[in-house]
Amino acid sequence: MRRASPPSAVVFAVIGAVLLVSALVLGILGSFAFIAIASVGMFFIAAALIAQAVPSPESRAPAVLAVAALAIIVLGMTTMPLVYLGWVYLGWGLLAGAATLGIINALRAKRRAASSPD
Repeated sequence: MRRASPPSAVVFAVIGAVLLVSALVLGILGSFAFIAIASVGMFFIAAALIAQAVPSPESRAPAVLAVAALAIIVLGMTTMPLVYLGWVYLGWGLLAGAATLGIINALRAKRRAASSPD
């Protein structure tokens, strides 16, 4: 029996599909921005796959946040070379937040496992 997809996976998949279709249209029109839009769309598809594959919400949030941070870094480095540092710093901040959230969730799980009577 197949379990239902979490809402976050559906939302990320729809956003990724819309971005990939808009990148295709931009590519047909001759714009080089399609490269950045397509890469961000692929990151959203990756986030949808992570949201589908990771069973627990505690570990899903840091994983999806890390992929979103990488998408922001790629967007900033490919679309706006003159102001990309702001996007890169935002991406690195989100990546640090994802790592911190992952560490906090791991410590909570360890504390829960130590306090639960077996």
